[in-house]
Amino acid sequence: MGLYDKECIANFKRLSNKNYEIEDYELLLQFIRKKKILVTPHILTEVSNFATKLKENKFSEFIDANRPILERIDEEYVSKTNILSDIEIIKFGFTDISIVLTARKNNALVITDDFPLYGKCKQIGIDTIHLNEILSQKEIFKK
Repeated sequence: MGLYDKECIANFKRLSNKNYEIEDYELLLQFIRKKKILVTPHILTEVSNFATKLKENKFSEFIDANRPILERIDEEYVSKTNILSDIEIIKFGFTDISIVLTARKNNALVITDDFPLYGKCKQIGIDTIHLNEILSQKEIFKK
């Protein structure tokens, strides 16, 4: 959302209820800037669903603003068969299970603000950081 319009972070319903600020976005951007980013089609669908909730039908502007990063990130397909074979599909859903399976396969770090997903990843040994851990470092980066 921040690449499109940083002001959306505080005003967008799905983000504002978490009290994120522009400086949170900027810190996260610093953290991931030099890292390989890996997503699943399920994550991209959620991003698309977020964007369709923008006021005044700004979806095309959102896509255009994010196109450069969307073209650079790697995408990993996870089949529905693999997702459905995970016994915790009912508890976590398609997107979260796709994240778990992709992270496990690629030995990838998961960054999330979702405590159940964070706990699941930690429980099964996937390298995971809760977004709050990154945001707690704000003061260090201000200096």
